[in-house]
Amino acid sequence: MSHRCRCHSPCVLIAVSLLGVISLCLTALCRAQDSEPQAKPRPQNVRPVFIPKITISKETTWATEPIGPSGFIDYLSVTNRHYSQGVTPENNAVVMLYQATGPAPDHHLQPDKFFQLLGIKPPPNEGDYFETVGEWRKRTGKVVPEAGFPALQNLAETALTRPWTAKEFPEIAEWLHSIEIPLRRITEGTERTEYYSPYVSSEEGEGKMFFVTLPGIQVGRAIARALVSRAMLSLGENERLQAWSDLQAVHRLGRLMGRGPSTVEGFTGFIIETMAIDGELRFLSETRPTAKFIARYLKQLQNLPPRSLMADKMDHIERATFLDCCQHMARGQLTIAEFSEMPNFWHENPEQTWADKLLEQALIRLVDWDEILKSGNRWYDRCVSAAQLPTYRQRTGALKNLDQEIQQLRVQTQRLDRLSILVDKSKATRYYADTLVSIFLSGVVHRMGGENVVRQRFQNLELAFALAAWRSEHDSYPANLAELAPQYIPAISDDLFNNQPLHYQQTASGYRLYSVGKNEKDDLGLAYGDGKDDLIIQMPFVKPAH
Repeated sequence: MSHRCRCHSPCVLIAVSLLGVISLCLTALCRAQDSEPQAKPRPQNVRPVFIPKITISKETTWATEPIGPSGFIDYLSVTNRHYSQGVTPENNAVVMLYQATGPAPDHHLQPDKFFQLLGIKPPPNEGDYFETVGEWRKRTGKVVPEAGFPALQNLAETALTRPWTAKEFPEIAEWLHSIEIPLRRITEGTERTEYYSPYVSSEEGEGKMFFVTLPGIQVGRAIARALVSRAMLSLGENERLQAWSDLQAVHRLGRLMGRGPSTVEGFTGFIIETMAIDGELRFLSETRPTAKFIARYLKQLQNLPPRSLMADKMDHIERATFLDCCQHMARGQLTIAEFSEMPNFWHENPEQTWADKLLEQALIRLVDWDEILKSGNRWYDRCVSAAQLPTYRQRTGALKNLDQEIQQLRVQTQRLDRLSILVDKSKATRYYADTLVSIFLSGVVHRMGGENVVRQRFQNLELAFALAAWRSEHDSYPANLAELAPQYIPAISDDLFNNQPLHYQQTASGYRLYSVGKNEKDDLGLAYGDGKDDLIIQMPFVKPAH
């Protein structure tokens, strides 16, 4: 008898709990209906939508307008208004990118509203559009003799890293020739001053920020690879001006795409800029320009579009996405399972059961959403403040502390008694706030760290050009970096990562220059393996591992 009771006790507990949940749901719903103004009569067969109490203010919703038809903040419009300021079809690089890629970059057709916000008509479905080497091979049936696509892809990788000729890689040269028109449009587009790619949801009505696609991310990287490959072809065929022009287009593309609102777009910009820097170092090594030409190159590098700041992205788009998700969750239009792999209420399985769904529906009616929004804003304020501290060590230290606190929130929420939060509004609110923060802000150190690496790589690049200018006039490299200033470079910056002088030494055939990288330790110029991450320039040029 006792054995049978033990076997059935979980079922009894669940049944009792669910009755309590249903009671709470009904009670909360009644309270909400009593506290809200009476809505207009609805058609009989339409299910009423729960309307949570959310105060529109700087402390809660952050943005106070525009307000959508639902009575809540329209964060898509907030984002598009902010990032389209001063942008026209004539100065927006995105317009030229779509003229080069067509209406479906990454093979996803953009809705008409996207082009309406750009201020242009949708490009035709067919045209002289950019295609990757794989797409070109599929369309034309071209293959490397006796090899096929894998070998063609390997050739494309090699063409990125060193000078080559059309005779050496005829298939790659043919591919690049076939996309000459879209590449010309792209390079012209990178001369523009603005970059605004509208945020548009594919859903009807008020779309969710979390599910907005980021068109052009993958194709942007593919375009950069094509331009670097063409630059290496130009170097191999001694067309230096064309090579430099393409590398500068890649650098501008990276800076512009990195100015997209999200941290994902920021990372894409960093990746593309790193590709440009490696290509420019190869150019420097192969061409041995005179000091006069180097001065021109340096001026062009200094006139690149400004780099986007990750702190700004955290302050705006990442915060807006969090708040928008809260709004939709409060209205029962979004669940944690839709954007998270975190364990659910009853078990470690990320898949929601019917019990999970019922519990979550009870919670969203029980919690104080104003307090959840305020909590999220406080965490985002702390992240932005940490990311804006003056030195790398201060920034990283503050962000690591935040990351540890966020991870602890995750541990604490998993330890909570799942049923106890259903009878305590303050505990339920804290549970939901901490859960959402731990989802959205997990890994904040990594997300903010790429900016420091690309900044240091660019500083190293400027030093490399200054060293090349010295060599052109002295037929050697200086004994130390201090000799370069102020004639060849205004000042010698310290290593961003430890505020110490950069490591520099002459070698038998050139020099080696490096920063200690994110781990803040001198790994003796080693860039990878066992946590080593020095940021190295070696002349004659050797491509570093990333």
